[in-house]
Amino acid sequence: MALLLATYCSANKDPAPDRIPARQRYRSARIEAVCEQAAQADARAGILSGRFGLIAPAEPIPWYDHLLQEAEIPAMTQRVALTLRDWGVDEIHWITVDPAIDSNVLRYRTVMERAAAAAQATFSSRICTLQD
Repeated sequence: MALLLATYCSANKDPAPDRIPARQRYRSARIEAVCEQAAQADARAGILSGRFGLIAPAEPIPWYDHLLQEAEIPAMTQRVALTLRDWGVDEIHWITVDPAIDSNVLRYRTVMERAAAAAQATFSSRICTLQD
């Protein structure tokens, strides 16, 4: 089984017209830090996109602009739970900014926490001080 270090996507994106790796698409010090921490821990890194679900940093994605909405949480939870099972994840470390800074991150955390439960993976969360 596998450890996953995960975070949510970023509104700040590279405007390149082609599909480019998610790690390159999102302009985020937080995402970069999560990817580097995962590599150091020999863990998998994941990014929860409001449009594409849980994706690997190397997955090519197009430019988009979509913030996960409350009504989308149940379907996204199911989608992410399937990915967690496919990836063989049994432990998730969620990395987020403080919800007091950006309350939108709570919807992403809810998805990941519920998906973890559905996939029978442990879930923990920690605050990241890096801003996008």
